[in-house]
Amino acid sequence: MIIYLHPDNPEQRKLRQISETLKKGGVYIFPTDTVYALVADAFSKEGVEKLYSLKKMDKNKPISIFCKDISEVSSYVNFVPNDAFKLMKKVIPGPFTFIFQANKKVPKMVLTDKKRKTVGVRIPSHIFIQELLQVHGSPLTSTSVFTDDEYVTDTEELDMIYGKRVNGIIDGGLLEVSVSTVLSFTGDDMEVIRAGKGAELLDLVEA
Repeated sequence: MIIYLHPDNPEQRKLRQISETLKKGGVYIFPTDTVYALVADAFSKEGVEKLYSLKKMDKNKPISIFCKDISEVSSYVNFVPNDAFKLMKKVIPGPFTFIFQANKKVPKMVLTDKKRKTVGVRIPSHIFIQELLQVHGSPLTSTSVFTDDEYVTDTEELDMIYGKRVNGIIDGGLLEVSVSTVLSFTGDDMEVIRAGKGAELLDLVEA
């Protein structure tokens, strides 16, 4: 089922319905500032397991969590290093995944590295996810929609593949394929794990 939201003022009633379904273990497909992503409530065991099953992923494969702002990120990590905080202030919301040491509030099933207890966090800029996070009141978890070795960026195709297996597909139009830039702050210095969308901003920030 394809769901349409107003591109500038997403309907709060629809977002509240989506939020309630997510809390009960539902899974939706949402557009992000990179690609379309399967989205579940980070604290719903049923939702997270369904997300892994839909993508046919090994449960040791990492997934990230979406937070609405830096303050919420701080609630789920041991600490945000000063250099990470300064960078986040300049580049988010946006296509960046930050890896930190997770605290005990983070469910084990969404840890990026279960042995080292790290978590990847994102504050995406897409208005639909931003507004949903405001309504939902707690983190979401997600993984990109990747089928048959390629990203699926068209809602009609997504509906054919996942229409009967997810609770809804949010129409964000045809998206340009891109991946987030992944930065780790689990060591002494920032490490670029993957240079993706927005990576060019890192040079500007450091300049």
